[in-house]
Amino acid sequence: MIKSTLFIAILALIAPSCQSSMQKQMLEDADQQNAALMAENDSTRAQLARIRAEGDALEEQLRFERDRVAQLETAGAARDAAFAQQNAELDELRRNLPPGVDATSRGGMIVLDLPSSLTFASGKADLNKKGKETMNQVAQILKDSYGGNTLWVEGHTDNDQPKKSGWKNNLELSVQRAMSVANYLMDQGGLAAEQVRVSGHGEFNPTGDNATKDGKAGNRRVEILILP
Repeated sequence: MIKSTLFIAILALIAPSCQSSMQKQMLEDADQQNAALMAENDSTRAQLARIRAEGDALEEQLRFERDRVAQLETAGAARDAAFAQQNAELDELRRNLPPGVDATSRGGMIVLDLPSSLTFASGKADLNKKGKETMNQVAQILKDSYGGNTLWVEGHTDNDQPKKSGWKNNLELSVQRAMSVANYLMDQGGLAAEQVRVSGHGEFNPTGDNATKDGKAGNRRVEILILP
């Protein structure tokens, strides 16, 4: 009986100490779990922030691409409109040009093609009668519709050398033919001298094959380039 009572007394003394130790361990475990949860929460927040930043960057890229597409569509529509306008202008111009003179588009410019067979005798640089009649009509069109545009008058030849005609070379002949057309536009057509430019290319800018008769005929020409 005495031993039993003593054992109970010892348990009574030990129990509070064990309980305190267990509570401390439980608190430490809870603190560790809480710290782990907080660290996991911080990691989740950081990951969420990174995902949001990536999403914002992607959204910004998407807006940029949409703006770029819109710009390209606008530019394309503008080019299509300009192309359609120039085609309509060319069609109207062709209806008014004298027979034998053609109009084409090149690099945003309108180009009038005056075949030498229509304007010059073989090996000559003076406009013939038909050439003057043609130039009267061309000059009137240029004056009415392109009075403010710069005009480049360019002479071209085939590759046959013109020495029998008294010219040193085709370059000289092409320049003189271009000068004849330019002078006629200014003197008889009333175009302002400051809008007319002249150049000669000889045989070095052919449009056709100089090995064929038709190719040679097409290469002998004076072009009037109408700058925008």
